[in-house]
This record gives sequence, structure tokens and C-alpha cells, in this order.
Amino acid sequence: MGLRSGAAFMESLRDGRSLYIDGERVDDVTAHPAFRGVLTTLAGLYDAQLDPEFADVLTVWDAASGEACSTTLLEARDHGDVLARQRCDRLRTELTYGLMGRLPDFMNAYLLDVKSSLEHVGKHQEAARMDACLARLRREDLAVTHTLVDPQSDRSTQDAPPEAVRIVERRADGIVIRGARLLSTLAPVANEVFVGPYAPRRPGQEDYALVCMLPLDAPGLKIVCRQAYDRGDGLFDTPLSGRFDEGDAILVFDDVFVPEDRVVVAGDLDAYNNVVRNAVGYGPLQGAARSTSKLKFLAGLATVAARTTGRAASPRYQEELGEIMGLLNVAEGLLDGAALDLSRRIGERRDPASALRGHGHPGEESRVGIAALTFFFPYAIAKAVEVLRTVAGSGAIVMTEGELRHEEIGHLVEKYVHGPEISAERRLQVMRMVWDMTCSPFAARQALYERYYTGDPVVGRVLFFNAPKAREAEALAERLLGAGTGVTPD
Repeated sequence: MGLRSGAAFMESLRDGRSLYIDGERVDDVTAHPAFRGVLTTLAGLYDAQLDPEFADVLTVWDAASGEACSTTLLEARDHGDVLARQRCDRLRTELTYGLMGRLPDFMNAYLLDVKSSLEHVGKHQEAARMDACLARLRREDLAVTHTLVDPQSDRSTQDAPPEAVRIVERRADGIVIRGARLLSTLAPVANEVFVGPYAPRRPGQEDYALVCMLPLDAPGLKIVCRQAYDRGDGLFDTPLSGRFDEGDAILVFDDVFVPEDRVVVAGDLDAYNNVVRNAVGYGPLQGAARSTSKLKFLAGLATVAARTTGRAASPRYQEELGEIMGLLNVAEGLLDGAALDLSRRIGERRDPASALRGHGHPGEESRVGIAALTFFFPYAIAKAVEVLRTVAGSGAIVMTEGELRHEEIGHLVEKYVHGPEISAERRLQVMRMVWDMTCSPFAARQALYERYYTGDPVVGRVLFFNAPKAREAEALAERLLGAGTGVTPD
């Protein structure tokens, strides 16, 4: 099949899936108003792959299939390939302003990481199954999402709750699974779902050690969506909610059959617990690209809002905006660092002797991408949103397009709601976007999403404390403590 058009992508979703939203069963997701905006956005990305203006960045030649495929599925062999991926990640996330965290781009990178991690720990059979899944994605140009989180029935323990997805039957041609998974972003409008690891599984939990991929129209699979944030208010009043509401859902697996060729791990605790632990870093590179694009958009919108209100002339607000521009510059450097990190790790795994060691080089490998996503970007993006609120002030609480167009009061809106040499229409357009980015349900979900993008931030910090890099830093301090004293560190 090769690359698909936006129309072909839309047609592929008319598959009879079992999807529920706002208390109703949806027969055709492409016809439901809650998904119209995000589907238009996704279809536009598929069409961009076929556009001569973007095709050389968004697509690469796949020798195995003899057709072009998405650059997001390129398995990098050298730094040139990594840079090709970085350009693609940057372009695709700028086309969506960094506001869609679970584009198919994310999952394509994630699945390449899964393969790399399984290979690294010697799980070659499972890695080969993952490779077969990736080859199919290149041939069919599918939109894939994931579902990773166990139901929150008891967060006092990390053990799998009985409601979690598990294997209930093993057959010669596959397995049957039952249970639920939370927060499958993009599931309402994706083609397939990757059921992946959550917390590590312990001995006795083999039936919960499950990794597989299956279509979202699989018999017995129920997609239960949260309330949509796109309520059909139009792109003037809700320019972000109306375009980028990815949709989140709980997936219920009611005795769903998974064919053998869609199963990656089924009971092997060692394989399950190492699915992403030793990844090379495709996912963090894509995440850093998206986060950088979002920070860039926020910096730009805050500047536009400041000019709209006249506050851009004030040193007070210039200082606030200048800090965000500084953070954006740091973000660009971290994105480049994540690319270098990925290239280094790919090279060292292919040729361990190529690793740079000794004086003047780090003693332990760095994890620039995941560190940036865990520590820097949540702060920088939250700071940018706060600055956006500050420069807009109460001006973000504005009327809708309806009042602007109303025959009785429209002329009064034009007269009293303009900015400095800025029309009322332009001012309202800007402030409606500010509202959608700072105060709407869409904005609240974005804030929560960024906080938990890499999981529980407390867990992330503890992991970094226990990482080898921490011991390297500690050893440097101990060296000075023992210098010239004859005292040997304990």
C-alpha cells in the first residue's frame, strides 16, 4: 500500500469499532462532531506526506517494501539518519504546534525503541516480532496508539490489579485477553493499539506480562472515551480545542482474541520488564521535538498577545517574554543533544569499541532526551503558559465571535474592544486563542498531560538519583574531599 492520503486514512476508520462517548455508541467515528477537528488535522498530516513541499523530509524509501514510507519509521543506522528523523519530527510537530503529544510519530518512535531494548537484552525472538510489526506499519502507513496504564483500582501497590489486562486463554493460534487499560490517547481515531508494559511484573504475574498489537475494531474491544473538548463552537472561538483534541479513552478488552503474529510477549517476565528499559532513545528525540515546537508556539502566542494589548512596549513584560525566548534557545540545544545522544548510543551498540571513554569524556552515558522531558520541558512549558496568562491578563475573558457578528451590537464591539491600532476582530481572535491555551478544558488537560508526560515525576526523579550518573557525580566530589588529606573515601 505505501503512503496513504488523508482520505484513505479517514476511510480506514469506518471499521465498525465499538466506541462510546457522551453516553452514546458511535457507529462512524469520522461522522461524529467530537472528532471532526482532530481528524481533519490528522488527515492533513497524511496529505503532507504526499505534498512535494514536504515529502523529502516526511518520507524515506523503504527497500524492504519497495515503496516510500514515513520517516518516523526510519530505523537509524548513523547520525545522518538521526538528523533525517530530527528534521521530520520537528516539521510534523510544528505542523501541529506541539499540541498533540500522541501523534502516530510518537508511537513509531516508541516501537523502534521497544525493538532496540529487546535486542539489547538478548530477547531476539521478541525483537523479531516487533520488527515484523514495524515492517507492516511501513507497508500500510497505519496510525497506532498505545495503552500502558493499569486501572487505578488500588494505587497503594504497583502489583497488577485483577482488573488489569491479562491472558485468560492460550491457543495454538494466539491468546485471549481480558481486562482494562487506562488513558489511551488518540485511540478513538487510530487504526491499531499497542498494549505495552506498565509497572514491572513479578513472579506469579506471568499472565499480566503481556505485549501485543491489535486493530481497534477487534471483536470484544470497547473504546470508552472521555468527554470531548471540541464542542463544535467553531475555530474562531476554540481554535485549539477545535483542531487538536486527541481524545483519551479507557480500553476494555472483553475476551479479545490476539492472533499469534500480533503477540510480542506473552508471559516472559524478563522480556516484559525490559521492553523499554534499554531503549536507544527514538522516543525522547520525538518528545523533545514536540516539546520544543510547543514552547516555540507558546512563546510566539505570548508575544502576539503582548503586542495586541500594548504590553510589549513595557520592560516588565519584555523581561517575562525574554525569559521564555531564552528557554526556547535552551530547548533547541536539548533537542540537538537528544539527537547526538541517540546517534552515540546506536553507534556504541553496533560497535562497543567506538565508545568514547577516558579523560575528558563522561564516565557514564547521559540520557539527555528523557532528562529534558522529565525536568526541563515540564517547567519551561508551564512557565510559558503562565507568562501567556500574565501578558493577556483579564483580556483573555472575552466574548465570542457571535457578539462580533451580531447585527445589533457588532458595531459596538468594533468600537470598544479593539487594541492599539488593532481591530476588534483581530483582538478577539488572539484572545480566544489565549483562552483556549490557558483556561479552557483543553488547556487544563494539556497542563496535566505535560506534568505526567514521562510518568510520575517523583518516580522519575528517584530513578535519576539511583542512576550511574549520580555515582559519577558523587565520585567527583569525593575526589576533592580526599585530595591532599590522605583520607580514603568510605
